[in-house]
Amino acid sequence: MEMKQLSPKLSVGAQIASGDLKALAGEGFTDVVCNRPDEEHLEDPAWTTLAERAEKLGLQFHYLPIVPGEPIVRQSRRLAEIVARPGARVFAYCRSGARASNAWTHAQEERAVKTLQTSKIGACGIAV
Repeated sequence: MEMKQLSPKLSVGAQIASGDLKALAGEGFTDVVCNRPDEEHLEDPAWTTLAERAEKLGLQFHYLPIVPGEPIVRQSRRLAEIVARPGARVFAYCRSGARASNAWTHAQEERAVKTLQTSKIGACGIAV
């Protein structure tokens, strides 16, 4: 299983199999995020199957499907919340890892915009 580390607490990769969950738990991951809709590729395991296996291994499993071409605001915000939890180490996957990466990028961009807005408001002498 290949993965790309996007932050100290988040790595992303392609579709996983049930056997990959044991490796993730062994590497210290605490959470797995599925960004792939079940209906996308019928030969891949359903998220519920992976969630059951993950829980048996002590991993928290989160189903945040991203459908290509649809907005990802809700999923990216929830991913950021999961990653922000103390002690969390998260692996997020989709077909190739691209949607999981895009969700994280969106969350980071949204955070940067809020920080910039807050600093501009503060610079104007407005209490936040």
